[in-house]
Amino acid sequence: MAFAIIAHSHTETNVALASAWRASESYGVLDPRSALHVLGPGDIVLARLGVRRTLDGIEHGLSDLVELERRGVRVFNRPEALLAGHDKLLSARLLESGLVPTPQTRLVGDDWTALASLLPLVIKPRFGSWGMDVFRVEEIRGLNRLAQKLAGRPWLKRGGAIAQELIPPIGFDLRVLVAHGAVAGAVRRRVSDGEWRTNVSCGAQRIAETVEPRAARLALEAVEMTCLELAVVDILPLPGGGFCVLEVNAAPDFGLDYNSDENVFDVVVERLELAAEAGSRLRALDAA
Repeated sequence: MAFAIIAHSHTETNVALASAWRASESYGVLDPRSALHVLGPGDIVLARLGVRRTLDGIEHGLSDLVELERRGVRVFNRPEALLAGHDKLLSARLLESGLVPTPQTRLVGDDWTALASLLPLVIKPRFGSWGMDVFRVEEIRGLNRLAQKLAGRPWLKRGGAIAQELIPPIGFDLRVLVAHGAVAGAVRRRVSDGEWRTNVSCGAQRIAETVEPRAARLALEAVEMTCLELAVVDILPLPGGGFCVLEVNAAPDFGLDYNSDENVFDVVVERLELAAEAGSRLRALDAA
């Protein structure tokens, strides 16, 4: 039984996760096509295909994950789960179906004025990350100007945009790491001066956070709706109390600051190893 991270880049997160695996041999980080040449029945992979830098879909390799499964490889973060996490419209629909509090979300069509009833709102790529091309709109004139500004964006034509109601920013959000049905760590992301987006790429600062039970339950419910084994959930406290889920992230980068008590990569891998052992026992029972 061998293990590998399936990804297109050797990020610090990917390398640390591959290095923390102890249950069996680890091939480290493999791209999807290379994985097909070395992995076989009984092996395990954690798929961490991300959003393309062009913001118009998921990195190539979903069909290779399907083929790995066909060959008997156990895939954590299966293709359909990755899609559920990366496609923000699909994520919103899944959260709504599970009665998980989340902002109202609509697909942006040709008539942007139809979004007026949702103002103030946020416009973002349907497949997006890093806070790129995320815009806050307060009034109809701003909506019309933004429609003109984004008209030439290739991602708008290929992947589309979504509109979400604006949850009043309070200067920070919670980012909760979930591994196989348990919270493995969390941080608070505090915005930089003059910024409202909480992305680290936009200057936000990460601070270790202890998640209160209500937020933890919400994060677990959100990840359960996507069927991801490893994900990060962005949660925003609501004015007057309560929380809502902003996004579920299917291939998040995270670091040691997510858990001040334990090595967060060890915690994540232990959860995945438990899932792998449980899966092996079930297969053995089915074969008996």
